[in-house]
Amino acid sequence: MGTTHYPIKLLISISILVGTLWSTAYGAESSRTAAQNAVRASRRTAIVVAVANASPAVVNISAVRSVETRTAFDEWFWGEITYPRRRALREVGSGVIVDKKGHILTNHHVIRDADKITVTIPDGREFDARVVGYDLFSDLALLEVDTDGLSLPEIQWGDSDSLLIGEWVVAIGNPFGLSLGDAQPTVTVGIVSATQRILTVEDLYHEDLIQTDASINPGNSGGALVNIHGELIGINTVIRSTSGGSQGVGFAIPVNKARRVVQQITEYGSVIPPYFDLEVQPVTEELAEKLSMSRNTGVLVSEIGKRSPLADTGIKRGDVIVGISGQRIKDEQDFNARTRLLPLNQPVQCEFIRRGKKRQTEFTLKTRQWNYAPPGWGISLAQPDKAMARKYEQRGVIVTHVDKDSGLANTLERGDFIYQIDDTLIPSLEIFKVMDDRIRTQSRAQVYFQRDGVHQAIPVTFFNRNNRRR
Repeated sequence: MGTTHYPIKLLISISILVGTLWSTAYGAESSRTAAQNAVRASRRTAIVVAVANASPAVVNISAVRSVETRTAFDEWFWGEITYPRRRALREVGSGVIVDKKGHILTNHHVIRDADKITVTIPDGREFDARVVGYDLFSDLALLEVDTDGLSLPEIQWGDSDSLLIGEWVVAIGNPFGLSLGDAQPTVTVGIVSATQRILTVEDLYHEDLIQTDASINPGNSGGALVNIHGELIGINTVIRSTSGGSQGVGFAIPVNKARRVVQQITEYGSVIPPYFDLEVQPVTEELAEKLSMSRNTGVLVSEIGKRSPLADTGIKRGDVIVGISGQRIKDEQDFNARTRLLPLNQPVQCEFIRRGKKRQTEFTLKTRQWNYAPPGWGISLAQPDKAMARKYEQRGVIVTHVDKDSGLANTLERGDFIYQIDDTLIPSLEIFKVMDDRIRTQSRAQVYFQRDGVHQAIPVTFFNRNNRRR
């Protein structure tokens, strides 16, 4: 009987052995698959996801402008003769698509004086872009491309006010023009090194900059600084370097500020500061001592108009404003930078010092400064709105009134369009006022304007011009 069942037992043993081997092999294969999946999952880090979310909306910008140079030749009879030549210069930078309609945010210095602007998005499509508007003081510009009805990838807005020192950030852009012909932007990773940095670059005052050690190089200007969620938290704008390349000290314009600039450009065509009717001046060491202040900070209120939104708040001449909306005011330049983008119809907290005692109040801004009468000119000016600005070839300000006894009564008329003073373009009343300050010590200036499509230039002479109000 035993020999009869032996083959059956053998078959059973073989079956068990085969099953065990198969199970072991299957288990090993499953382990390998699981390990590969784990490795694959580990590669897709939060940074990789952030880049995947944000990079499709970061574009390459190529801006071409024409410049005139002069070439000298030595002639044996006539001596040295110079010939004018024009050549094209190309600025390469980056930009960020902020909506599906084709609006792109970048730095103003990337597209400044450009004759032609080309935008290339990461999927390889190219578009000609036009300038919707720009803000010289924040170094931001808004471009627009015609998408022919096709939607574009857009960045997600973040919140730069909630940034934490040390949190991860990603810089995305086009350093050194590396994405030309490729369209894929370059990605670098770092942390938020600091916030609220103050920097003056080429006479432009930047407040509240984000500092990062993510590599930012020439060509990154206008590109995106995003958080770990791929949300836009800054526009890369400048580096601090002794070599011209990245040394781990880069700066970005906070997105909350950039968003306010975009909103005003979209609505008005440019930034229109709120109406203050307030004159301030720096607090010197001597003045700080006289006012019983411990340090020279803030701005002294030297004049306040009856229509000023601060007139009913208790602020008087001689008070020193030291804080606006929770931000410390260092000096006059800081005051101007922090107040020019304040919202309308919202309470604004104000901190000031009177006779050594700190006080608080609040005010509400009701309107923007659309009109201005520069002292000593004998004229009144208006900032054109977006619709009116389209009628002219370039940006400028409109003469709305000329005094009969003004020295300009025989040269300027109502409706003239002023667009340049000396070598400086005048795209807004805000720039006009800055230029007015600069030429205050001069006796003459050259003013360029347009009348009925004809461009003209006149010399303007100033006598006994008084200080003006902001």
